[in-house]
Amino acid sequence: MLEINVNGERYRDKVDGCWLGKNAGGTLGAPLEEAFGKPEPLDVWWYTQVEEGGIPNDDLEMQLIWLKAIEEVGPGLTSRHLVRYWLDHIGYNPDEYGLSKMNMKLGLEPPLSGSYSNWFKDCMGCPIRSEIWACLAPGAPRIAARYAYMDAICDHAGGESVYGELFNVALESATFVIEDVQELIDIGMSYIPESSLTARAINAARSAHAEGLDWKQARERVMQATPHYNAQYSPLNMGFQIIGLLYGEDFGDALCKTVNCGYDTDSSGASTGSYLGLISGRSGLPAKWLEPLGETISTTESLRGIMNVSDVRNPIPTNMTELTDRVQRAARMVLRAHGVMGEDGIVRVSKEDLYADDAIIALRDSSPTEVFFPGLDVDVAVEYIDLPAIASGETKSLITRLENIRPQAITVTCVIDGPSGWGLPEAQRVELPAHGSADISWHVTGPAPADLHNSNILYLTVTPHERPPQPSIPIVLVGAGSYRVSGPFPLSDGESAAEELALPHEPETRVGDVLTEGGRAGDWRTIAAHENALPLADVFDEPGILYLQGFIEAPAEQEIWLSANVNCPVKFWVNGVAAQSFADYQEVRPSYRGREETAAAVMLNAGWNEVLVKLVRGTEAPPIECHILAASNDRRINGEANWATLAGQPHLGRTRFPWQ
Repeated sequence: MLEINVNGERYRDKVDGCWLGKNAGGTLGAPLEEAFGKPEPLDVWWYTQVEEGGIPNDDLEMQLIWLKAIEEVGPGLTSRHLVRYWLDHIGYNPDEYGLSKMNMKLGLEPPLSGSYSNWFKDCMGCPIRSEIWACLAPGAPRIAARYAYMDAICDHAGGESVYGELFNVALESATFVIEDVQELIDIGMSYIPESSLTARAINAARSAHAEGLDWKQARERVMQATPHYNAQYSPLNMGFQIIGLLYGEDFGDALCKTVNCGYDTDSSGASTGSYLGLISGRSGLPAKWLEPLGETISTTESLRGIMNVSDVRNPIPTNMTELTDRVQRAARMVLRAHGVMGEDGIVRVSKEDLYADDAIIALRDSSPTEVFFPGLDVDVAVEYIDLPAIASGETKSLITRLENIRPQAITVTCVIDGPSGWGLPEAQRVELPAHGSADISWHVTGPAPADLHNSNILYLTVTPHERPPQPSIPIVLVGAGSYRVSGPFPLSDGESAAEELALPHEPETRVGDVLTEGGRAGDWRTIAAHENALPLADVFDEPGILYLQGFIEAPAEQEIWLSANVNCPVKFWVNGVAAQSFADYQEVRPSYRGREETAAAVMLNAGWNEVLVKLVRGTEAPPIECHILAASNDRRINGEANWATLAGQPHLGRTRFPWQ
């Protein structure tokens, strides 16, 4: 049997090594991170910037929030608990963080908060948060993986990043009882699909190493196996972490080779650092890399990257010793609750126990669109089937999965209630055998435009007969955005994209109040956008010029950051005033920050605001991609940078036209 004494110094040494190694790798990589990957490797072999406590970043400090959560909620912590901690304590809004937090604010629970309208669900936001779960379940990867999965689906459900966090946490948990690198990688691989891009990238790094290629050649293999232009793309970066682990001649060399692969340098460097810190423990890490950073924990609380964590009940740790003390206490609680730690504080496992079992695989492969609600008599899951969104007059299908958790048969009556104007189905009655289950199909129809909102809440009531009632269950449907398109108009002969953007066509002409249906010239067709990505492929699949019109209803005057994140030349106006114009083609990166070239700070009036967008596609243009996003623009508060800016704005109406 393999064992780790959670009360012993070896456990503490490994936990210390985990955080110190992660801090070192993150500090090395943080100044080098960019939004887009580059073909050539970097050439950095020491810290380019050093601060006491290391350079603060989300890789470490978000896990301090998860420690706070497990301490306060206990071993029964779920993804739904974590969403509340997201909203209370995490200010960050880049990429998937901002998109998933917008989903949470709209009322979507996990996994919908992570899967819906999230272009970045294959990115590094959750693989970097695995260490806390590994340290809470040392030598018990299956337990660690359950917590990691609940973490990952908050902001990455349905994406490769879930596999990245599962791989990391399994490898890291196993380091408490095994230190052979190849065996650790094998354990991690058992938790992810063989067909996944994450597995492909890791296998590319392993095969390159086995063939005797150098680390730069291994990097090329990984980039060929899972190419992407986004620096935070998780499969690529997972491969780079393995390059550091396999090719590193020592701790510092491993960190540098990982970071020199480029892309998401702080995340990959931090993970490689935690791998090695867990394997060797603090006692095996070179003082050269640790001493410049000290023992304190540096955070972004003053910048609102994280919030409400110091001057509150149960503040987060402020130094490495306190962090390890609290992780150790929480680990005892978790392991005791799961029945894997003896009275002597020792976790004893077989080697087979370290690999994924059928239950973990089933959890990993769970639907990214099904929300689970436990009950006292009947457990209920709501399967949204595809998107949790609906347009006016559209019919949306849902499935509710009922499971009787009692030892005798139960009859239940199920009803969906909602606001007036919605087309709601008749009640359904179901007989559930003891420990039996049943699926019920439903069809709901969206109301008139005036009654469709950004967030629409229906309620499913499952009432067991001759038993106390269960609480009603919310079914949240996001209202689809309303847009109109006009065109395409033909391109002019020999004109450049900049000249095409400058040449006006019919829709640029006002023929009345633009807040009325006939306020702009041209033939207009209505489209519904069920996600941030607009469905333009069928209306703009040939070269030409397309106009897009949408409206934002603001409850008060407000400055926002408006992004037209498109892969073609674009110009847009707000309330008739030109806001931005960009005449080149570029890859999309549709976060709330967007790209500076195709975004602008604009002032919204209280009430209705028109957004008019002009798109130009030439003969060699790629298939159209277009994302329209509005975010807060309070980038400084009291003269200090505000990392909680560029947040989604759930209060800005976008589901109807002013004349509706």
